[in-house]
Amino acid sequence: MLTAFKRLKIELGKHSNEYVLFVISLIIPAIICLLAFNVFLEIIESLEANELVSFDNTITEFIHSFRNDKITPVVTFITDLGDVAAYMVIIPLIAILLYYHGHHRWKLSLQATIVLLSAFFLNIALKNLISRPRPLEELRLVTAHSYSFPSGHSMSAFAFYGFLIYLTYKHVSNTLLKILLILIQLLLILSIGLSRVYLGVHFPTDVLAGFIAGLIWLIICIVVFNFINLYRIRQIPKKGSKPHSDH
Repeated sequence: MLTAFKRLKIELGKHSNEYVLFVISLIIPAIICLLAFNVFLEIIESLEANELVSFDNTITEFIHSFRNDKITPVVTFITDLGDVAAYMVIIPLIAILLYYHGHHRWKLSLQATIVLLSAFFLNIALKNLISRPRPLEELRLVTAHSYSFPSGHSMSAFAFYGFLIYLTYKHVSNTLLKILLILIQLLLILSIGLSRVYLGVHFPTDVLAGFIAGLIWLIICIVVFNFINLYRIRQIPKKGSKPHSDH
């Protein structure tokens, strides 16, 4: 125990600036998560008090007013981009793209998979905990099962495509291309959420809550990945250095 404490003290002494910067970098994400979580809880409390019925109905009626036979197939395609089948195609493509741009970067696709799967299972837990029924079946244009709140498509899309935005920001060097890709991905996230209301399988507050939950989980995942990366870098011995021995 004392040996471990001494190692920690030495490590903090050698790399104190890096750890201080890392801790500072946690403050803003922590504040965002707390604010977002507070909004999420307020939405849940408002739902229990039936305070958001008018809001949901007004937004839903407005979005449904755009329904027609030409738009519906396009919206269905957009919503499918937030489904499991699409992710099974997108993730391997990302892995291949990252591999050819740096052999070690393909591992980032594994992180994207972890973000997606964990968001999926977290969404299932939240849905079963809150147990909000979906909109009336006669309003739906596609089949949907399980509970309604929060929207699984919206939450997964925000977490997954949000992580791709993070990777784009970090690894795309061309500024114009970076901005274009980020805007496209933001538009896709928003479109997937709106598509769920258009298709009649979610209320607007389901989508909003899904975005908020996806944002919180995205931030948590990024912080954890960065912490693991920092730890692994610290574990890699420098060239020419001898491994430390306690004897």
